[in-house]
Amino acid sequence: MANRKNNKGGNSELHGKKWKCPKYVMDSIKNAVNEYEKKFEKPKKTQGYKRAKGLMEDDMVEYKNMKRIKNWFDNFDGSHKDIEYNLNGGKTMHNWVDSTLNRERMAIEGPKRIKSKTGLTNQFIKPHTKDNNKVNKTTIKTRIPKIYKDIAGQISRGKPIYEEINRIKNLITYKSKI
Repeated sequence: MANRKNNKGGNSELHGKKWKCPKYVMDSIKNAVNEYEKKFEKPKKTQGYKRAKGLMEDDMVEYKNMKRIKNWFDNFDGSHKDIEYNLNGGKTMHNWVDSTLNRERMAIEGPKRIKSKTGLTNQFIKPHTKDNNKVNKTTIKTRIPKIYKDIAGQISRGKPIYEEINRIKNLITYKSKI
């Protein structure tokens, strides 16, 4: 079962990765910010304004912010003419984020899928090492020889019984130590 404590969500191989926002996306954001600032003398902190100003300062977008932007666009119910929609980059930002994330996911998934189709197993499972220290003593199977079957034959052949008794004692002390 998955360990949810360490689960950061999304694709773990993309965490920490950054992408440079293209010029055409930056231009649409700058246009929306300029229009918004002209419309309001004192710009309010509407949804998307802070992100747009942050993108204008640093045009690098980290994976976690890409996921936030994608989530915002996927859950947006308003009109495409709303100022919040344009401040978040509008249709150009939405298309760029979707295409970039899909391309990066496919770049990770593609080689794994090819390896899986060629016969290598478990390509989509994270590499791990087995912890052998967690062996349960009740799962260890000890094989006890079936001495009781041949005792009569051993007596008839003249083998001393006390040797068998000593072997049984050793087995009992061995089993009690486990």
